[in-house]
Amino acid sequence: MGLAVASRDLQSARLVLEERWARDLTPVARASAELVVDLEAAETTCPACLASFAPSAPRCPSCGLRFG
Repeated sequence: MGLAVASRDLQSARLVLEERWARDLTPVARASAELVVDLEAAETTCPACLASFAPSAPRCPSCGLRFG
């Protein structure tokens, strides 16, 4: 997708797109999209199913999403 806007309107266009993106997502999808997976932490959260697990595992124990 491409969007052309005047440089003076860039900030306003970005805010409108972010608001529309957030509004169209379910709460679970929004939480997944905003999640940062830290594979160095003692525990992390799967971005697919939001289950917590030890990041040393190659896959999420709940949904099977592969990491690495």
